[in-house]
Amino acid sequence: MYALPAGALRLVHLSDTHLSGDGSLHQGVVDTTAALDRVLAEADRVEGVRLLVGSGDLSDDGTRDSYALLRGRLETWAGRRDAAVVLAPGNHDVREGFGAVLGDGHGGPAPDSVEVPIDGVTDLDGWRVVTLDSSVPRAGWGSLRPAQLARLGELLATPAERGTVLVLHHPPVPAPTTLHESLALQAPEALGAVIEGTDVRVVLAGHYHHHIVGSLAGVPVLVAPGVTNETDVAAPHGTERAVRGSAFLVVDVLAEGPVRSTVVRAHARGDGEEVFVLDEEAVRRIAAEAGPAAPPR
Repeated sequence: MYALPAGALRLVHLSDTHLSGDGSLHQGVVDTTAALDRVLAEADRVEGVRLLVGSGDLSDDGTRDSYALLRGRLETWAGRRDAAVVLAPGNHDVREGFGAVLGDGHGGPAPDSVEVPIDGVTDLDGWRVVTLDSSVPRAGWGSLRPAQLARLGELLATPAERGTVLVLHHPPVPAPTTLHESLALQAPEALGAVIEGTDVRVVLAGHYHHHIVGSLAGVPVLVAPGVTNETDVAAPHGTERAVRGSAFLVVDVLAEGPVRSTVVRAHARGDGEEVFVLDEEAVRRIAAEAGPAAPPR
């Protein structure tokens, strides 16, 4: 790994661990605990990490046991490195379980009500790390409420010493597949209007299970690859396919200059093998059930 300039923040960004409380296999195929262990073992080789970010879909079943499993793994890893841990909820996460075990994802308490999004702030070495809960309970699409955006605007009105890193699950950039289009963040331009011209240096997200680089209001957006599996972005339009594969990002936010991002893969036997495939009918059904047009549940 290249040398870290003075004043830079180096972080490991992982997403979509999809852990289960009972150890069941994701999609009946993937051992997500083993996948996370491989990723953390590979990340252990990266020097100079001060922050570990998890950008949602940390659990697959929303149970307290799944979050306890995650917390134990991440705190052990970070404790050896003197690194902070910051976590944001995703659409598969359940606020009750997340809040009970992980609090606000920054070491503080969760909101008293599960109806309130779980947002948080950490100050680290002069950097400000903000998480926004873009999840919509019992749905797959993402949304940021007006109150969240208002609080973010108030926070960003005072610049941090070195800058701000913003984390959420649903990326504010176009989706790579038809299914993810139906489960995307609604009105990303509203977020763009809040961060434009502020000290936000980078936006980190997950959800797509594939590394994507984009921008919002002139700010780089980095989508982490999945820990659980990898979306086949070359699958026929209208379908959805995933294959075995685990990876994470190493992100350097420089005190001055551009943000640097490197994909690191945690290789395993069977990488590239099919995990699941959904035809156009199945994609339409899921979009109708979990997308923004679905009736409330």
